[in-house]
Amino acid sequence: GWTEANREGDIPGVQLRRRQGLALSREEAWAWLTEPAKLALWLADEAEVEEGALLLRGSAPRVDPPPAPWRERGRTIEIAAPEVWVLAFERLDTGWPAPTRLTLRLHATPGGCELDVLQDGFQRLPLSWGLTVWESYRTRWRVALARLAEVAGGET
Repeated sequence: GWTEANREGDIPGVQLRRRQGLALSREEAWAWLTEPAKLALWLADEAEVEEGALLLRGSAPRVDPPPAPWRERGRTIEIAAPEVWVLAFERLDTGWPAPTRLTLRLHATPGGCELDVLQDGFQRLPLSWGLTVWESYRTRWRVALARLAEVAGGET
């Protein structure tokens, strides 16, 4: 649709997009998005998946203050396995006035699937640190997706 066209790529301080090819079926890849033990291997040190919510914790330094330890929460807006998970996603303990929207989408590809990560709504954060947070998540997804490809057996 028309809305897709506006959401193609990165818009500093507003949205970011990352794609990662995986040598897995969508069903196999879905487990890496939703099972705590698997999430802990690529996205956080610890992960919990509760009814309608995702909780992540980590100790690696971050760009956006405060550096570490950090906690994130995603509340499910829409979920349709093994295709799409949309979350209201925020970093806790930092005073974010509004969550971002995180869309995790799996597209079937020849020989596997592609994970398409779209995070938008950074413009709802205060201007003074919205760009820093955006940069932090841009780095975070790049590093996390590279790790996912490594641990899940991926392809670039």
